[in-house]
Amino acid sequence: MADLENTTHDFSVGHGKVILLGEHAVVYGRHALAVPVRLAVKANITDSDDGIHIYIPSWGTQVQLQQSPDNPHPMEETVTLILEQLGLMDQQMKIEVNANVNRAAGMGSSAALAVGIVRALNQHYQLNLNDHRVNTLAFECEKLAHGNPSGIDNTVATYGYPILFKKGKKNEPALIEKLTLGAPLPLVVGYSGVESLTLKMVARVAAARKKNPAIYQQIFDFIDSITLQGRDALQTGDWQQLGELMNVCQGLLNALQVSCWEIEEMIQVARQNGALGAKVTGGGGGGAFIALCPGNQQTVIEALNEAGYQAMEVTVNG
Repeated sequence: MADLENTTHDFSVGHGKVILLGEHAVVYGRHALAVPVRLAVKANITDSDDGIHIYIPSWGTQVQLQQSPDNPHPMEETVTLILEQLGLMDQQMKIEVNANVNRAAGMGSSAALAVGIVRALNQHYQLNLNDHRVNTLAFECEKLAHGNPSGIDNTVATYGYPILFKKGKKNEPALIEKLTLGAPLPLVVGYSGVESLTLKMVARVAAARKKNPAIYQQIFDFIDSITLQGRDALQTGDWQQLGELMNVCQGLLNALQVSCWEIEEMIQVARQNGALGAKVTGGGGGGAFIALCPGNQQTVIEALNEAGYQAMEVTVNG
């Protein structure tokens, strides 16, 4: 990642993401393939004279920091960590956030929020943070949100391009390979209507792995192999192959018990209406799914809408 450490974005945005391949296995040192989506979190800082306020209208969040120390809002822990790390706890400010990424949908909302706030603070207080520092701080916030994150969400939220990612070891940095798409990637993102709690799903997989370590190691290795094949398909624009790999990966994620019946129904609707591949994205247990739909995104969206789900077209240009 040495070539990225000195890069700097000049805008206060954190990118949402979808994981094409590699969920959960990435927590255990395997590769994952992720792309940014146009949904993003943008923050703005203004001076205040009565404490630190956080406003996120689309999430129904309005919090004053440390107003109720005995019953703090979950958002306070993240913002406090950021402000303490940047030496800004003595400042008074209003943090206004325009969040276009759904919460608890497996699309990296917590990482996008952290990146957006850090960048807004960087601009307002002229801190001269580079992207490497932004990413590192967002990763610390992800630990609060998810317990044992891989680091993929904050990396995509920070850099905003397709990547192949592998979690770093104790004394080694993460592997982050910037990818170029062979063609625009035509996806449909659908929402199950069930919140996806990544912390809960990661804990569930960890507990199951502890009981059957050999079986889970084999599943993670298989997902890793699929992910590496997916990188090649993504870079050549071989959507037929990528779709097949997504379908196989979904079967493995189902074996990890991180799907749900709403996700499975959406997957079947998408495939029956021409999607080449469809799978859960992110932590699972609800949240969002993705479908690869070259030439038929609207057909799949209409079918999902008829089935009672919200869906949208997302084309990634790389």
